Amino acid sequence: MGLRAMFSSISGLQSDSIWLDVIGNNISNTNTVAYKASRVEFADQLSQSLSGGFGDNSSNGMGGQNPQQVGLGTRVASIQTLFAEGSTITTGISTDISIQGEGFLVAKSGDRTYLTRAGNLTFDSNGYLVDQNGGLIQGLGATIQYNKNIINSFSSVFGQPAVVTSADLELNNAAINNLTNIQINRDMTISPKATTQVTFKGNLDSFQQATQPGGIFDLNPGGVPILPLATMINLIGLPGALDTTRLTTQPLAGGGYALAQVQNLSIPFPGTNTPYPITNGILFLLSEAKAAGGNYAWDKQPPIPPAQQITENVYDSLGNPRQITVQFYQVNDLGAGGINNPNGPNQVCYAWYAFDTSGGKPVSTNNLLGGTGIGEGDLGDVFVSYDRGQFNTAFAGDFLWFNTDGSLASSGGIGGPPAPPGTPNFMSIPRVYLPPINQAFPVSPIPTQGAEITSIDLNFGTFGLLGIGKRDGVYSDAEGKYQIVNGVNTYVPKSTAYSASQNGYSDGILQGLNFDQAGVIQGTFSNGQISSLAQLVLAHPQNPEGLTKIGDNGFALSLNSGPDPIGLAGQGNLGKIQGGSLEGSNVDLTVELSNMIIAQRGFDTNSRMISVVNETLDVLSRLGQSQ
Repeated sequence: MGLRAMFSSISGLQSDSIWLDVIGNNISNTNTVAYKASRVEFADQLSQSLSGGFGDNSSNGMGGQNPQQVGLGTRVASIQTLFAEGSTITTGISTDISIQGEGFLVAKSGDRTYLTRAGNLTFDSNGYLVDQNGGLIQGLGATIQYNKNIINSFSSVFGQPAVVTSADLELNNAAINNLTNIQINRDMTISPKATTQVTFKGNLDSFQQATQPGGIFDLNPGGVPILPLATMINLIGLPGALDTTRLTTQPLAGGGYALAQVQNLSIPFPGTNTPYPITNGILFLLSEAKAAGGNYAWDKQPPIPPAQQITENVYDSLGNPRQITVQFYQVNDLGAGGINNPNGPNQVCYAWYAFDTSGGKPVSTNNLLGGTGIGEGDLGDVFVSYDRGQFNTAFAGDFLWFNTDGSLASSGGIGGPPAPPGTPNFMSIPRVYLPPINQAFPVSPIPTQGAEITSIDLNFGTFGLLGIGKRDGVYSDAEGKYQIVNGVNTYVPKSTAYSASQNGYSDGILQGLNFDQAGVIQGTFSNGQISSLAQLVLAHPQNPEGLTKIGDNGFALSLNSGPDPIGLAGQGNLGKIQGGSLEGSNVDLTVELSNMIIAQRGFDTNSRMISVVNETLDVLSRLGQSQ
């Protein structure tokens, strides 16, 4: 009698005691980084049935009776970890991170792998990224990737072709399950990268030079001399030199030929709205161009100034600074009339030439790298000479033609021979080759043995796009009305074309680190480069609530957590990384203090129940003594 009440109260004391333990632990971890609070859930114990109850009996006129049961107390059904995200605390420390959303960092300690959301990370003395307990943070590293391009040439190294190598520090994120310890030496240097592309933007004036009297730009009438077109036609013939569907040549009274339009260059492909790329590809060896230097504007006495000159500093494979100067000469304008305007307004055309002006060398045919009508890759006949024997694989520098709306019609280079009439011939970005500095034998095609040939693409923009410039009239509008959105365009009244960027650099020393939203560790170097050095990965267990707490802000997989697929921050359901911040504890003190009062009241009431049962048993004991 009364013993059931005592045992029930004892179970209540035990459960409330565990609840108070959990509450105390939550409160003690209010300031623990990324701590996840726990919640106690109760369930009643088995009940003792005094009567099983029965259903109604209509034949006897009796109703049913419910079961009579006495409960045997309570128990702790579960202690759940609450994975609600804690508040974000800004620290300003570059190695601190917080996960904004789902996911866990992966760390290793010895042969044990565990998960954590605590982002108070540091680098140890060996450059390993570790958590506050020394666990090695797992992720993806970056390595130098070499891309080699064998050009159709020979080098001074006997039996070896000329090789152009580009080296980039690239993340190994093709297989994200190949995890490794993240290691970054704070004194690391980034290897130099040879320039592989120079990008140009801006305006080339549509009324600059084409009507200049005398010399190479003399019109006759409406035609424009090509530099030197007569020699090229004699060498390879007119059909192989020009896109004869829209271009032709007219003999000049003083000798040579002039370039004339047959029809508008902006005509679309048959049945489409896609414009034709012009195919005025002219093969002309660099050595021949140098020999014919007297026919070029830059060798005129006095020299004819270019419409625009752009100088850009570039780098070779050893990080040595070099310099390229590109000159632009306008050889066709918007002037109306004559054979140059049978089907509408004329189209602006520019010739370009690139020179090696490293170390203050002057612009001259001796330093010519390539240009309009000049084959790519020819670096002279002494150390490296481009082989022009295979016409079908040859490239040639091209004119810069512009659509009648001012947008770029020709990207400046062609791939392969001119296409048959009526067939489009897609163009490549024109390319020039800087010879190596170490001209003494051997000229090495291997970066570790000396600077290589430097292959540089000159990107003037995307060709053949109509409507980019949006010129309203033949002579365009006032300066500043149009936005240059596609490399080099052409308007009036002046030339503003410039070199927007080049992608090479010298070596540099690591100066700072930061994390981006994808968990990529970005290194800032003394040469101004920002490079991806490593990337965090995030684990996403099927059932995070099933993880086992192992202390030190760590979690281990359990039978009920399921597997932990690996992914990258920001992908799928995984959260993003915020650098310079930490995730705070998700403990709500208001809730915990309220629960503490409830648990204390429950504990006190259960203890009083035990006292009542004790007094009842004492009364029974005294009754027995009175007999």
